[in-house]
Amino acid sequence: MKSFQPPKQEEIFDAERRPIEIEMGLLQMQVLWVLSRKPCHGYELMKDLNAIKSTKITQGTLYPTLKRLAELRLIQVTEGDNRKVYHITEKGKKTMDQSCTDFTRTFFGIFHDYVCGKCVERDVLYDIGKGGK
Repeated sequence: MKSFQPPKQEEIFDAERRPIEIEMGLLQMQVLWVLSRKPCHGYELMKDLNAIKSTKITQGTLYPTLKRLAELRLIQVTEGDNRKVYHITEKGKKTMDQSCTDFTRTFFGIFHDYVCGKCVERDVLYDIGKGGK
């Protein structure tokens, strides 16, 4: 069986790392990511986050995070139909992009070993089980 060699960091990312303005927490990154896909009101955002997270997001966790992101001007809030709707700003998009790039650089090896390694192993075992090589 041929040995799989992961791509080198330089093959995936720019050689230079761009510094990010603030250290983003996982919840902040996820909020920005959801809002980059669509504006949401708080309850809708909480439902979307709970669908992708393994831990439950509560109002006591979400609303202070939204307040902090608004203070940093990464999101903006508009009032409509008796509820607040949250939108990502251009600064928020840039910060999310930089944070996700940094996150990916940091965890690429782990993702590769865990996800790709398991997929390759699964596919090889599947092919062997079918009589293939």
